[in-house]
Amino acid sequence: MVLLHTQQTIKYFRVAPAAVWAYDYCLTFEHEVRLFSSMSRWNIASIMFILTRYAPIAWLVSDIYVTLGPQSVETCLATYRTAGSALVLIMLATEGLLLMRTLALWYDNDKVKRFLLSSYLLVAISMLTCDIMAVSPNLKSVCAPTSTESSVDEATRVEHLIMGMFVSAALFELTVVIVTTYHSLTSRATGLRTVSGLVLNLWKGSLLYALSLFAISIANIVSFSLPVSGGQSGIIDVFQGVLHGVMASRILFDLRDADGREDSHSRLSSHVPPSNLQFASRNIPMTSFA
Repeated sequence: MVLLHTQQTIKYFRVAPAAVWAYDYCLTFEHEVRLFSSMSRWNIASIMFILTRYAPIAWLVSDIYVTLGPQSVETCLATYRTAGSALVLIMLATEGLLLMRTLALWYDNDKVKRFLLSSYLLVAISMLTCDIMAVSPNLKSVCAPTSTESSVDEATRVEHLIMGMFVSAALFELTVVIVTTYHSLTSRATGLRTVSGLVLNLWKGSLLYALSLFAISIANIVSFSLPVSGGQSGIIDVFQGVLHGVMASRILFDLRDADGREDSHSRLSSHVPPSNLQFASRNIPMTSFA
């Protein structure tokens, strides 16, 4: 009975994220329409948004199928590979959008921008390496219908590699929290007490999103540290993919809305040149990486 209850709980955790994604999509579809209608051309921010917005669909469909459909080794392998590809794309794009938002805050400090870019590049390489190693030729043993000592060891290795991806993401998100807090403290210390609404939004929004993503990453690290034999290791990984996509979408929507409010009232402070803080369709530092 305990085993059946555990299996049913796992199924709920696999299927429920679809409702979360659909609900958020309905709430933010109008923002997406406004976002693309205001863009004169595509850029790296647009591509990252598309990845975080729609990559979870492939993950959700494959995961629901393998959870509720017929079980087979081929289906299991296809699901693992689809989930692995979707996961790394979602995380790289989400951290990329968080990077762009933070770069907009540090638009006038080349040293910090180089540090942030180097940190993101290191995290991206780490994530890709873990993902490639996780989808190894030995993955077939993980999908075997009967559990053996070798298959459990292989599954544990895969789970630890996935956990490494979340550790990398958590370190980058913690870095964003630190540099954003530092920017706020140093700006106030140097006498910049009256700042524009857009800069305030960047301060508060970057901290909010970075801390939220950091909490999600920590929750997944704890989840993947559970023993594989218990059947609950990585139980919230699908939730993580959906929540990362939701948060990434809101990062871009929030920045666009803040920039729109700032333009409508023409209240940019003199120490924040408007030409450097326009939204993605113009020349915010986001587009310099396109």
